[in-house]
Amino acid sequence: MTEPRIIKKVFSLVGVEGDLKEVWPNFGPLLNELYRTVAENLHAIQGLVEPARMIGFWHMCPLPSGGHEFRYFAGVEADSANPPADLIPHVLPESLYAVFTERRRGTIGSPDGYAYKQWLPSSNYVGNEEIPGDFEIYTNMTDTGPECEAEILIPIRMK
Repeated sequence: MTEPRIIKKVFSLVGVEGDLKEVWPNFGPLLNELYRTVAENLHAIQGLVEPARMIGFWHMCPLPSGGHEFRYFAGVEADSANPPADLIPHVLPESLYAVFTERRRGTIGSPDGYAYKQWLPSSNYVGNEEIPGDFEIYTNMTDTGPECEAEILIPIRMK
């Protein structure tokens, strides 16, 4: 594996999210539905960063009754101030990210992937818990399957 690029970035996203509880572990159809919703609304998104690239990430949302639910956000980088009616904004604070290229989903960014099991422990960084999880940034808006190449961004901070 190669060393990642390290970047500093703020994410301003517009997209949709879905609850994975009802579909786990067969979440592929839900992700495809989320991706399709974003793509169908692309024309109405203001301040879209070009070229538009699908971005996805897993995160935990606290429940009012206590506990958490596991959710997936799919969206694009854009001005998050005025999202179209079917989409929601999601702004993440500035963070350092380790950027890897992944050719098959799960080899870099999963809990058992290279970034978490080998690279992070041997680097000068630790995970940045303020950011919900690692990001999948696909090459474009349509190639979003598990065998499609994507950049994996792992939120990090100095040890």
